[in-house]
Amino acid sequence: MLIKNLFRFWTYQVFSPGTIMREKYESFKALLEYDKAAHDLMATLEDIYYTPQKCDFQIVAKTYEKFAAAVSRMVEELLKMSPSNYWSLKAYFKKFDFYVRFMLAPPEFEFSPPFTIKFDKISSFNEAVAGKKAFSLSCLNKALHLPAPDGFVITTNAFYFFLEANDLGGPINEQLALLDISNPSSLETTADTIEQLIINAIVPEEIDMAVTNALNIFGQDNGSNFRVALRSSAVKEDGKASFAGQYQTLLNVDKKNILQGYKQVVASKYSAQALFYRISRGILDHETPMAVLVLEMIDSKSSGVMYTRDIEEPLSDNLLIHSVWGQGGLLVEGEVSPDVIRVSKKNPDTIAFTKIAAKLKQMVLDPENQTQTIDTHECNKGILSLDKFSALTLARWGILLEEHFNHPQDIEWCQDKTRRLFILQSRPLNSPSARTQNKAKKVQIAGNKIINKIICSGGETVCPQAGAGPVYRLEHLSQLSDIPDGSVLVVNHALPQFVIAIDKMAAIVIATGSRASHFSSIAREFGVPAIVNPTTGFHDLVQGTWVTVDADKGIVYEGKAKQLLKKVAPKEDFFADSSFMVKLRYVINFCAKLKLTDPGSSSFVPEACRSLHDIIRFAHETAMKEMFFIGNRKGSRKKGAKKLISKIPMLFYVLDVGSGIKNDRKNGNWVNENILKPEDIASIPMNAVLKGLSNPEICWSETTHFDWEEYDKIVMAGGIISADSPQFGSYAVVSKEYLNGNFRFGYHFVIIDTICSSTKEDNYILFRFSGGGGSPVGRSIRADFIKGILIRLGFMVEIKSDLVDAEFRHGSLNTMKETLDMVGRLLGATKLMDMYLKETLDVAVLVDDFMNGRYDFRSAVEGD
Repeated sequence: MLIKNLFRFWTYQVFSPGTIMREKYESFKALLEYDKAAHDLMATLEDIYYTPQKCDFQIVAKTYEKFAAAVSRMVEELLKMSPSNYWSLKAYFKKFDFYVRFMLAPPEFEFSPPFTIKFDKISSFNEAVAGKKAFSLSCLNKALHLPAPDGFVITTNAFYFFLEANDLGGPINEQLALLDISNPSSLETTADTIEQLIINAIVPEEIDMAVTNALNIFGQDNGSNFRVALRSSAVKEDGKASFAGQYQTLLNVDKKNILQGYKQVVASKYSAQALFYRISRGILDHETPMAVLVLEMIDSKSSGVMYTRDIEEPLSDNLLIHSVWGQGGLLVEGEVSPDVIRVSKKNPDTIAFTKIAAKLKQMVLDPENQTQTIDTHECNKGILSLDKFSALTLARWGILLEEHFNHPQDIEWCQDKTRRLFILQSRPLNSPSARTQNKAKKVQIAGNKIINKIICSGGETVCPQAGAGPVYRLEHLSQLSDIPDGSVLVVNHALPQFVIAIDKMAAIVIATGSRASHFSSIAREFGVPAIVNPTTGFHDLVQGTWVTVDADKGIVYEGKAKQLLKKVAPKEDFFADSSFMVKLRYVINFCAKLKLTDPGSSSFVPEACRSLHDIIRFAHETAMKEMFFIGNRKGSRKKGAKKLISKIPMLFYVLDVGSGIKNDRKNGNWVNENILKPEDIASIPMNAVLKGLSNPEICWSETTHFDWEEYDKIVMAGGIISADSPQFGSYAVVSKEYLNGNFRFGYHFVIIDTICSSTKEDNYILFRFSGGGGSPVGRSIRADFIKGILIRLGFMVEIKSDLVDAEFRHGSLNTMKETLDMVGRLLGATKLMDMYLKETLDVAVLVDDFMNGRYDFRSAVEGD
């Protein structure tokens, strides 16, 4: 948008009518267009990196594609302007582009067999082929001789072959490149589109045959009427990132429906909840190829989850067994409260404690509908769903698994109708460390010192710490997108799908469920304080009222309990060192780092470029020199461009394209025909900007409180580049009513494109501000400051990283002059601001000060 009207009044009559000059001019205009596009796209990449913005890496890849194309075209246009020079720049572009594309490229995928592996052979392969769940289960079965259901795995090789045979890779990546996980509509649309692509795809004959053969072998040991469970076994699942409940599990599947079920499990890799979870954890799509574990379906008498560490008492050496009647689906989905059996690992032959839950419902197998939920038989509601011998057997297995994996375990188990026990999965238990949690308890303020009224109590700790916010009672899954930021979620049951709103939750209160549910695991991973099964006060939590949840004690207080909140430890930032950020950091280093800063240096040559940003800088600076100056290193001025001398320590070159410079002097009276003074300018918008820059309240004097050794490329004249070097100059193309100015202030640049006439409908100001020598935080704060000023002046403003684009239209002639005057003052006030601004400053106050006539903010920082 900004460069669209660039040189609108710059006609060929300014130059010699020769073809070469016209072609140079056209290439110059095109180069500036690509320069703008490149800066836009680079700002997008920086915004993703420095925010950091949680998105799929395909957005980075697609943005880079466009960015590289823009930089490439800049190089091409520069070579058109000066065909005999700078050819090495093209070679350096290709080198950096190769480095980045090498990092962006996914790893080589294995499409060849095996497409299935028998369960007892899985441990001979690895997680990359069998997926985490299948590999771990097979290993513990083989190494520890613990019983697990028989079956086989459909490998990640089959997954890759399935996608390749149906040509799904490209369409999936296109969808992921459009995904905004913060937008529920975008999330649902993307998920639905990809899932349908997979469901509608055809399973290749080779995979079909491999599955059929595996089923035939399985049937030899299990009869012809067997049924199976299909469980996800993605790579990266069941590790530090649990993906608990994010992928689909299908129970009691008839063998004739296995291939359709396989596609359903594969499609669940791209469900809304799985996409949100993966991207929020900074995991790349290609890191989670989907294997599918096909296991004998156990008709369970009881099922459950065992934690080999007590979440509430991590120093106690207790393990917890959670048990329900029938299948374990209602437990892990958070829809029922289980029985809880506590066993000490120091004394694993004795049950230390039991808690019997009501267990009003249970899940059972159904030949027609796979599973169904029924009322629990009255005689089973009030008794333990697991006998003592079985509980102690599980406890011994839990201790064995914790020792084997050298980490507390989250173990799913079941018991068939003959009371045989099976391990279904064992994964690391994601919970706060004992040391961290114990420290939190020690600093916890005693309950009698908290003056806030207790509303709700008796809850079990799901995730420790405290959180406060307004109550939001969620009644339906469709309301997830309506949860306000910072809410305390109050809900009857917590489902795994709630993960898509996890970033909005300050705390969670769950009426019925378990610490062993899938969503409980998710809450602990994301560090959201949560309690479950409160004994009193759940219905007294009123929509919209502020409360504080003390998850360590299972209590909810009225209002903000400040004593609790000031002791809250920061959440773990697992995104900062994620695969996403590691890869993006590499990309940013080759795209956005700037080392080529001094156009006047002898090292300002293509061979000194170390990034694509350096190439952009070199191409832009060199194009300016080629357009405005004869191509020698001293920068001799081209005929037509005049040097403006004023009290402002800036070097201006002005090119008049129509009555922009006064012509009332006779040739004989010019002191120097190539020199201008402010009074020689006739351009209305140029004079308005110069008036603002010349405001007496703007400090252009030497600044002393910076480490100028570090910023030695910036000269002492208030941070403005030396006025002795044309390569550091600012450039203005003017007519009576038009200005296109490229203003250079140290490390940052401003472009103003404006028409300022008596015709209100024709008038506009396009403004762009980018760059800086300060920290990313300083540049971001300065961008917010500039945005605040421009909005006050009536501009429409958009920010990407530290890049500010703004537009003002249809002002009267006087309004345009007044606005450009203020813009000039803004340019003077913001020089070097990024180097001294601090996060502790209130930007809104600085904006108010500017609007009240303050244009020097160094003392505000020093007195902060």
